[in-house]
Amino acid sequence: MASKDLSLGLSISGNLIQAVEIERGGSSGILLAIDEWQNRFPFDNGTAPESSASREFQEYLQAFIKVNHVKATQVSVALDTAFLFLNTLPVEDGLPRPRINELIDWELHQYFPDLEPKEFITDVHVVSTHREQGWNELLAVSIRRRHTTAVKETLRALGLTLHIVDVDHFSADMALRINYPDTYRRYLAFVGVKEDRLDVSLMKNGALQSYSYVTVKSDQEIVDQIALISRETKGIYSITVYGPHLDKDLLVQIRRASALLVEALNPLRHISVSDTLRLADHLSAPSYRFASAVGVALRRD
Repeated sequence: MASKDLSLGLSISGNLIQAVEIERGGSSGILLAIDEWQNRFPFDNGTAPESSASREFQEYLQAFIKVNHVKATQVSVALDTAFLFLNTLPVEDGLPRPRINELIDWELHQYFPDLEPKEFITDVHVVSTHREQGWNELLAVSIRRRHTTAVKETLRALGLTLHIVDVDHFSADMALRINYPDTYRRYLAFVGVKEDRLDVSLMKNGALQSYSYVTVKSDQEIVDQIALISRETKGIYSITVYGPHLDKDLLVQIRRASALLVEALNPLRHISVSDTLRLADHLSAPSYRFASAVGVALRRD
């Protein structure tokens, strides 16, 4: 009998951890376990899994694994965009990667003058191409190297292996693409709703056109900013929202204020639910809160 392809997805934000176990198969999967709890990941403790903060994180995760009979040993982690440095760069078309790396290092030094560029791990994505004008727009995503080490060592203490570290917004993007195939035929705004931040992607026919974020201080600012997107972004068909701060009341307010259709991302739309799934008594949260955890669990590379 072939072994099951099991994945444990964790979404880590400032004070909230979300976890799902998914059995991957074909283009979708089966949800085996899901939960969330208030807890902070001990990034400030470096790589010390024996620290009290690390032990507390491990205890919560170990309890989730035990109660839900989680069998997955590979863990994929989606980190809050607030933990990372995301920067868009216009670069000359055909610029070699070593020269791009120099530009990224220069940008990092401007924002983090006390740190060496080698203290970061950076991934680069082409956002848009403008060949006729001779330039491309890149998105550089950088994370502190010690933060990835802290995640790896903390999971290792539980006998778990770190498989992928991703950005929560782009993990949710994965959940969108798997569950909404019409994404590849539309121009839409994709908005991650957090208490103090909105992450905004514009996606055209499945391709990322731009990424930006805006800080917010209230639910009314969230409503106003999304309404602004609906009125001032030319050509978009609809807006898809998700996120840990989104609830039913806020969703109603966003829809009333928007000039366009607003859909709430259901990351489980094409995901089967196991008959043995256990739901904690406190868990009544809508599924769109778990988009990042589901999306990162579905990633294979």
